Amino acid sequence: MHAMLIRQTGGPEVFEYAEIDTPEPGPGEVLIKVSYAGVNPADWKNRQGYLEQYRPYVFPYIIGFDAAGTVAGVGAGVSGFAIGDRVFTPTNHGQGGQGSYAQYTLANADRVAHIPAGLDERDAAALPVAALTAWQGLFDRGGLQSGQTAMIHGGSGGLGSFAVQFARWAGARVAATCSSANVDYLRELGVERVIDYRKENIAQAIAEWAPGGLDYLMDAVGVSTLPNGLDLVRTGGTFVSIPTLVDDGDIPGAMGAAAEKGVNRVFSVMDDNDCATTLAKIAGLLAAGDIRLPPVREYPLQDVAEVHRQLQEGHNRGKMVLKVDA
Repeated sequence: MHAMLIRQTGGPEVFEYAEIDTPEPGPGEVLIKVSYAGVNPADWKNRQGYLEQYRPYVFPYIIGFDAAGTVAGVGAGVSGFAIGDRVFTPTNHGQGGQGSYAQYTLANADRVAHIPAGLDERDAAALPVAALTAWQGLFDRGGLQSGQTAMIHGGSGGLGSFAVQFARWAGARVAATCSSANVDYLRELGVERVIDYRKENIAQAIAEWAPGGLDYLMDAVGVSTLPNGLDLVRTGGTFVSIPTLVDDGDIPGAMGAAAEKGVNRVFSVMDDNDCATTLAKIAGLLAAGDIRLPPVREYPLQDVAEVHRQLQEGHNRGKMVLKVDA
């Protein structure tokens, strides 16, 4: 098969379009013919070598977590999937498997969900990592409840766009920060209090909107952009950070400071084990119109270096996907 691979870590220039053996599904695995691969901030950090602390790099190495396409084969013990079924998944990349920037990729069956009617493969590829990370940070680990006040710091990115919508769907009152260019976008998503961090003081805006302090805060950007985030949360509230691998500060210190204030402090990393049920639920919300996709921009797989350059610069609205099956 053809794939966009790397033979060493480094900048976007290390990508190489080449041939590599097509994988075979083992027990419990699904082989997926990739139509689209989603692109996430974790991808450029992976390319740079920041994920070495979590797993070995075996070269040639294929990056990419998110994939959408059709079932091309199943391993022993797999049921519920037939050749040609439309599916999407975060793949087995998080467990050390080859990624989705390729014509074929593997995923354990418990990480694979069917794409519902009315949702195309391009859009499904934009879901897994960003949507799962938002869902788990809000509900599985953050315990967000209806009626609570919640702020998403970085509400216009791929993860943030899902987080503000999931929070609204759950019945929370939602505030979110963004740059000036994204204020109208967040208002369209139904955010009650949009805070333009270029023009407003975040602490003052929250003090006026939620005088008693936030029930819930998600930092989806990085600690240096919200240095006094703990001060925004009431005693008994929850402060969730999505680790960035490059801007997470002193995590033990942050946990200690939160404990002294009586705030539940969580650093939430996506868990893709047995995630198919949650993926199916999220896709159902999208198909039903309860949430909508952030803007999705499509690029050919061969343009991956430029896509990574854009993503690494930050301030990205929505999601980018790579068309693999051209």
